[in-house]
Amino acid sequence: MKSLSVAFAAASLLAAIPAAAQRPAVSTFTVVNRTTTAVQQLFATPSGNANWGQNRLDGRNGNPSSLASGARLSVRRRGDDECRFDLRVVFAGGHSEERKGVNVCSVEEVSIGNATATANDAATGKASDDPSFRLFNRAAVPVTEVYATPSGANTLGQNRLTAALPPDKTQQFALPRDGNCIYDLKVVFADKRSMERKHANLCKVAELPVP
Repeated sequence: MKSLSVAFAAASLLAAIPAAAQRPAVSTFTVVNRTTTAVQQLFATPSGNANWGQNRLDGRNGNPSSLASGARLSVRRRGDDECRFDLRVVFAGGHSEERKGVNVCSVEEVSIGNATATANDAATGKASDDPSFRLFNRAAVPVTEVYATPSGANTLGQNRLTAALPPDKTQQFALPRDGNCIYDLKVVFADKRSMERKHANLCKVAELPVP
């Protein structure tokens, strides 16, 4: 009878607790900007939701208006069983990145642009956020200039070749893993011919043959 009385008392106490107090506690996970570029928009929604929902960097209700390089942001999730999230970030300059099905219950923080946290792409064999590439010169003359600039930039930037690239040779070009994959390319040959390629997704390219 004593155990039954205790159980009845516990049930009565639970019933007396307001419904709001019985709701799952709000938990958080942390998003860290590991890139060198500020994030201007951040969306985080439970996986499978077709609507990205609120921009969590909208500057309202205590939200920041951007996430600087190295900065952190706590993102709210409800309940311990809400673990799989889809993330979308938009960087200064307009390029964006998405990550689907992140298990935020198994990690203390989700890093944007963190090289060690990004899986290798099955097709290219390189990290799926890595725009670095090999240029293969198939022309009969050397390549003398190579430009690779994030799309939308107002300048070609510097010539990334320090010496001419002979025919039938390749050269690796290391580009920063800062969340940007979309580049404008220009290649100039020794005979003054040139070729351009706009809005190339270099994260999907391991080797780029020219011309």
